[in-house]
Amino acid sequence: MKYECRPADRDHYATSLTLDPQSNRLSWTVLPGQDSLLVQTPYGVDPARDPETLQELLDRVCGLRLPEGRFQTLSASLSVRYVGAEEKARNQGCDANGEACTYTVFPCVTDDVCRVYVARGRDSMSSPRCDVPMNILVEVGPVRARSGYWLFRRETPTEFFRVAFPGKCPENYRDGDLEYSVGDRWLIPVTRQMIERGEFYVRTTRKPILQARNAGVRLSEPRRER
Repeated sequence: MKYECRPADRDHYATSLTLDPQSNRLSWTVLPGQDSLLVQTPYGVDPARDPETLQELLDRVCGLRLPEGRFQTLSASLSVRYVGAEEKARNQGCDANGEACTYTVFPCVTDDVCRVYVARGRDSMSSPRCDVPMNILVEVGPVRARSGYWLFRRETPTEFFRVAFPGKCPENYRDGDLEYSVGDRWLIPVTRQMIERGEFYVRTTRKPILQARNAGVRLSEPRRER
């Protein structure tokens, strides 16, 4: 099927795209009877900002038979999903396809050609975009050795730091979304396997610094009960 972009108007628009974190469901508003095209991009990327980029994306979809009920992966960071009007009315939206990304919804009308209506700038009455961050819990602390007994028990510092991940590893975490450094030394990627194990150790006397390479990743420390 061929896809073509059209400017959004009062008869063709999509608004209020949101994610319910409890149900992991995306919901949005389109006029009754209109289909929708959802585009999943890297965090913060707006596919509607550049019409040529969006048209190029749609050209890649041409010739593909988009599967029903799920996203079609076009690349490591780009996916699309076609949601018919009946499906949207029945399910009140659709399931999200992961975190650390941005979703954008476009209304569309399909006959021999799929016309995708794009709102840009002030044409958008309410946001057709939804940024979904990925939250990762992390604790970093020194490893101390215990020695002695009872009143003479003491702790002494070692040459190791422990990096712990108390929470579950997000489903779409990719190797290198996080990395750590020690002092001015090189950056080392954190793999999915390291997070799934729950912890790893770094031999150093300086606290390792973790940072996100993916703009959609948010690091936080777990809450401590008082």
